[in-house]
Amino acid sequence: LYLVSQFGREMVDELFWRMQMLILRSLFSVQHVMINDKHCFELYGYDVMIDDTLKPWLIEVNASPSLSANTKEDYDLKCEMLNDLL
Repeated sequence: LYLVSQFGREMVDELFWRMQMLILRSLFSVQHVMINDKHCFELYGYDVMIDDTLKPWLIEVNASPSLSANTKEDYDLKCEMLNDLL
């Protein structure tokens, strides 16, 4: 809501589209070394920084992101993410 109030819905939608493209391009660049097993999956954690013009910058990709939680909000967010994933 904050970004929409500051930049408008159209620019925020563009930001999220660019983030999706950033993630897809990073996966395409390493697809030849990724394990391809239809009986399992892997969770990746993406660290993305957004600059003052709403341009996303990839900082790093974690192959085993931490699922530990320090706060109730963090716990709720990660539980919801896992529910969506499974």
